[in-house]
Amino acid sequence: MSIVRTASATLAGAAALGLGLGLTACGSATQPEAASHPAASSPAAAQPDALAILRQTGATPDPGTTSGKYDAYGNLMATGSLPGGASASVHTSASQAAFSAEKSSAVSAYTGSDFTAGVVAIPAEWTVIIVNSGSSGTWAKGVAPAQIAARVHGTVLLSTTPPKTTPPKTTPPAAAPPTTQPSKTPAPVQPPLTNGVAVVTQYYQDVSDKNYAAAWAIGGSNLAAQNGQTYASWVAGYADTTASISITSYGTWSNGTVWCYISAIQNSGAVNTYYGTYTVANGVIVSASIRQVG
Repeated sequence: MSIVRTASATLAGAAALGLGLGLTACGSATQPEAASHPAASSPAAAQPDALAILRQTGATPDPGTTSGKYDAYGNLMATGSLPGGASASVHTSASQAAFSAEKSSAVSAYTGSDFTAGVVAIPAEWTVIIVNSGSSGTWAKGVAPAQIAARVHGTVLLSTTPPKTTPPKTTPPAAAPPTTQPSKTPAPVQPPLTNGVAVVTQYYQDVSDKNYAAAWAIGGSNLAAQNGQTYASWVAGYADTTASISITSYGTWSNGTVWCYISAIQNSGAVNTYYGTYTVANGVIVSASIRQVG
């Protein structure tokens, strides 16, 4: 998954994402914009080239990616795709403090994650790289965090692998009268994702993979209800307008609300950027609020 994109045009863009502009989740108006961060006002020349480092990882930059875009922490960033459906997001900082904040945020968000991801740091260049395996849950050849770290001369800070679900042991049923059918043991239920950032990330990964049924199950139904959409109209809102969606920066507030910046590549090739907040409970997106910011 990749993480960081007029009045009627703004409304149409938000509808394509399946989220309501009029709905608010826990203080979204207080979330600082990238331009308000001290690092964002630092000269770009003082920071490493995020796009160049992205290419060193072996990733193909997303269409429209430039070296001058900032994430929510004021770090220059670039996103792209890796083989096997994986994605990479590079964040280069203008100060040691900003670098430390980015490292802490990334490691915290993915610690205990229910999907396969990795965080790589390049201390000499104040750079953090976030790698996501995509919906497959496995690393394709050459894109594991350790391989990315070796390629960019960095260090692996975190590499997660979701725990394997082991079917519960069952005890053979007691002998029943001949006329009674033997009972059947139900298949084990797949446990829900428990990390809020992981749920939101997986939702957009499913949408990008056109796995609409999976996205509907982990929150798409709630987001569609917010906009008065049916399943068919909700799917059409993505399929007819959006080629892919990636999260370019993210975080959580103290109350558990997830926030993120979303880059949506349209079928026309245009790139739109949105800022959204999400309420997640029991592995499902309960509600969300989003607005177009670029």
